[in-house]
Amino acid sequence: MSMALHPLDVSLIVLLMAGWLWLGHRGRTAPRMSGPSTNDAVDYILAGRSLTAPFFAASLIATWYGAVLGAGEFIARYGVVMILCFGIPYYLAAAVYATVLAQRIRSSETVSIADQFRRAYGERVGYLAAVLILVLSIPAPYMLTLGIVVSSLTPLSIPWSIIAGSVVALAIVARGGLRSDVYANAGQVVIMYAGFLALVVASIAHVGSPVEMWQQLPVTHRSIPGGLEWSAIAVWFLIALQTMVDPNFHMRAAAARSAETARKGLWWSIAGWVVFDSLQLLAGLYAVVGVPAGQPAALYLDMAVAVLPPGWLGLFVSSLLAAVISTLDGYALVSATTIGHDLIDRVRGAQPRRSSVITGLLLTGVVGTAVAIIVPSIVDLIMHAASIAVPALLLPLLLSYRSGRPRAYRHQRIITWMLIPSLLSVAAMVLSAFTASLALPPIPPMLIGVAASVLLMPYALRTSHSRSHP
Repeated sequence: MSMALHPLDVSLIVLLMAGWLWLGHRGRTAPRMSGPSTNDAVDYILAGRSLTAPFFAASLIATWYGAVLGAGEFIARYGVVMILCFGIPYYLAAAVYATVLAQRIRSSETVSIADQFRRAYGERVGYLAAVLILVLSIPAPYMLTLGIVVSSLTPLSIPWSIIAGSVVALAIVARGGLRSDVYANAGQVVIMYAGFLALVVASIAHVGSPVEMWQQLPVTHRSIPGGLEWSAIAVWFLIALQTMVDPNFHMRAAAARSAETARKGLWWSIAGWVVFDSLQLLAGLYAVVGVPAGQPAALYLDMAVAVLPPGWLGLFVSSLLAAVISTLDGYALVSATTIGHDLIDRVRGAQPRRSSVITGLLLTGVVGTAVAIIVPSIVDLIMHAASIAVPALLLPLLLSYRSGRPRAYRHQRIITWMLIPSLLSVAAMVLSAFTASLALPPIPPMLIGVAASVLLMPYALRTSHSRSHP
């Protein structure tokens, strides 16, 4: 069912979408942000390793909120505890990333996570890592989210909305790769903050001060753990570990002008997330009071329709589109890099080529759209992909950056170390589907996989000597 929008709202949305397309084009044709140009493919994938801290932070902030509607749904169900699940675990994980990994990634000069695996463990392990990264990075959840938003604004069905929205989103980055993406992100992040700030201000005018809103909330929504168990909150801290293997983090750290730029950009990003999450939380809590009969998944939109006048409603809808499109584009570029750089070029034994990555972007669009249409659940798409890939990648990737000479690991052992946790996670997902009616206490598949990875680590790392890997 489509939402009725004032012509002013429609005009603003169209204007801003056109602006993001222009920024993407501008990124392709603009002078280098800093530093010399490199190989054409590396220039496309990593913006010539020239990202300055402001571009780094703007891009990472924008790319991190593809599930913005999910945050609203979580607030509608559980209230203020959202910040303890969607916020703090990720700030801590990103702080560790900035402190431990950023410098190592930038200094390694690798293009992708699969390159790092290849360097540390050999060619076969690099191929396996590429396949797992592809599972994690296909942007189907964000294509589906964008399709849902587009379908609420137009008469298009969900499948056609997914296709239409994805074509526009991928067009933003197709010509210039990461350079186009970060230029568009710089414009998108401004709209994200402006839209949610407008919703919070209008909600205060509609409902009352934050103190008055707080007093009207259900008790469960203003307490911690509220309607959740502490064990469920602990699971979110586990889920946040995927930050360590998130390919968007790696891509931007590798693309930074220097290691110091990457560290600074990550700390700025954390500060930006704290501010945006505060706006999300305030807007969501006001919506719980202001539209108590609204649908949880549409919490923000229902409140926006209730309190925002024409023009401002268009700004808020644009902020949702900006959040989703920026994340979709980020993961699409990672997926394209995995297909083009880590698979096509490696199999052919060719030097990195920009055309291979563009081919990967086209394949990403086709496969991602198909998956989004076939599996119409945003949560399932995100959680299943993370449960398959994170247990296999987390510990091997962290180990690959340790100091000292690389060791001569046995490929078969490392492959076993990666495959068994991933397969156990898949088995746990299948088993939970068959035993759902038995009311057994759920065990997160990712927890099973990570535990298996810890237990297998001594076996995988047994080696009798050290030497440099080719």
